[in-house]
Amino acid sequence: MKKFLISIIIFLSISPSYFGQNSSSFTRLGLGDVEYTYSARRVGMGELGVSVADADFINSLNPAGWYKLNTTRIEFGLYYRGMFLSENNVSTYYGKAQFSGFTIAFPVSELYGIGVAAGIVPYSNVSYKTEQTFYTDNPYKLSYEGTGGLTKAFIGTSYKLPFGLVIGSSLDYYFGDLTYKSRLDFLENTNSYAAYENSYRPDGVGFTFGLISPNINSLLADSGTVSDFRLGGSLTYTGKLSADSILTSTSSTSTDTVDYGKTKLDIPFRLTLGVSTVLNKEYLLSLDYLYQPWSNYKVNTISSFGLRNLNKLSLGFEYRPAKSLGSTFWEQIIWRAGLSYEGTQYLVNNEGINQYSISGGFSMPFNDENTVDLAVLYSMRGSRGLDLIKENNIRISVGISFGELWFIRRQY
Repeated sequence: MKKFLISIIIFLSISPSYFGQNSSSFTRLGLGDVEYTYSARRVGMGELGVSVADADFINSLNPAGWYKLNTTRIEFGLYYRGMFLSENNVSTYYGKAQFSGFTIAFPVSELYGIGVAAGIVPYSNVSYKTEQTFYTDNPYKLSYEGTGGLTKAFIGTSYKLPFGLVIGSSLDYYFGDLTYKSRLDFLENTNSYAAYENSYRPDGVGFTFGLISPNINSLLADSGTVSDFRLGGSLTYTGKLSADSILTSTSSTSTDTVDYGKTKLDIPFRLTLGVSTVLNKEYLLSLDYLYQPWSNYKVNTISSFGLRNLNKLSLGFEYRPAKSLGSTFWEQIIWRAGLSYEGTQYLVNNEGINQYSISGGFSMPFNDENTVDLAVLYSMRGSRGLDLIKENNIRISVGISFGELWFIRRQY
């Protein structure tokens, strides 16, 4: 119980902390960058892993993955993202650190694979700041800035059917605060400007449904090397979120609320499919595909420009040494690596923005059930041609996972 209270205190103290700015101009489109996982473990192996279930990890992508939990688990994470931007002959760097998620899960029945989990994790992130100066007869500067994002809180459960198929579902509540600003400054008159601020505060309910197949390694010709082989998938439905919308106009002479009211954000579903296998009981390989048709994203029934359908392909690897008495600290470290290709939802000047990523990480145990997880992900997207911006990103993720027996049936 002490670990739970300590985790809550840490979560409350760090969750509002934001430093710097991501400053990716692509996040002006739609709801910004999509977040796939809060966990340093999944970041280290390509961010997905929908068919993977662990006894010591809370899978936020697929609720069916909770069936293996054997202790009460508490997990939270932080990350730092650094971004190198280059356009023509100009380069700059931005950095940002923030809380990435908090989850808690309880095993209810090992026999029936019932696990209950809840948490709060990011869904999307908007963070950019750009400006452009025009040297005309009356020179002026245009500035654009956006902040905020969408967050998901969830609670759900898993269940193992008699023939080994595991299903899971969660009820998801979405909320957020999105702010988009634009400003015009006349350079020859420093007191003359005009600015607009458009704010949305969406919220609404959705659900996630997931499944993981039974171990089908017996169908393979060589079942001695392959100790586990599974298929998995999850479907997240968000639907229409209701949003308070306020448009404010400010100038050097006045401030006026131009418009306010309710609007709808129509967010497309997300489908993830994957396969995983364990070789020699120590080597895990996973292959995943994620699809989300962002071309269907609408604000107040109007399609948003600059968006296309998102596709992500991810390959993950994990080496988990077998536990044995007398193992040294270094012999207990879990190692991970990942590769991914992402056809992002961004479409700029009719040019699709693609992203390539490589990642790696490890988990360091500080006792049998608790670990510190670290991961580094490096990605590239965009290009310098066609008036685009090339981005090189580095993400450093840190997570802490606590495991403890809370509910033990007394023997009388």
